[in-house]
Amino acid sequence: MSGPGFHILLNREDSKKLFGIREPENIRDFCRQLSQSQDYRKRGRILELGISWDTLHRCLTDGSLDPNAGEPPINQCFLGGRSLYDGADAVVSLVRPDMAPYVVEALEEIKFEDLRKKYFALDAAAYGRPLQEKDLEKAWVVFQQVREFYDLAAEDFSAVLFVADRAG
Repeated sequence: MSGPGFHILLNREDSKKLFGIREPENIRDFCRQLSQSQDYRKRGRILELGISWDTLHRCLTDGSLDPNAGEPPINQCFLGGRSLYDGADAVVSLVRPDMAPYVVEALEEIKFEDLRKKYFALDAAAYGRPLQEKDLEKAWVVFQQVREFYDLAAEDFSAVLFVADRAG
């Protein structure tokens, strides 16, 4: 099972800083610093996903946590963006600003019943927990927040970072 994750809506200044970082561990540390930024939090540039991102990634792709699974642009929502860090402790991926409008367009096509069908088709053993209506409903709430977040990214022409801890 995966650990908690979050999205960060990068401003242009921090995007430039991020692309200047060469060491993967420094990328991870930079993302963690951004996640603690009071300015980012006050301005709604951080979206806490809990572990619902795991459910959603699986439902939007092929049922796995494979970052290469699924079809673009919807597979870029979580793990399928450009991988910036893939360590034993965490993963970081990036969706470029020019891709955000395509991601949000794909997300807008997904309805609750679509997600429900995909969710209950998941392999519970591979998922690592029982498939429950309560889990699906929580994932749907987060899905709607993710859709709004990508809409903001598209409007602002901002990159989106996805950061998740790996469960130990």
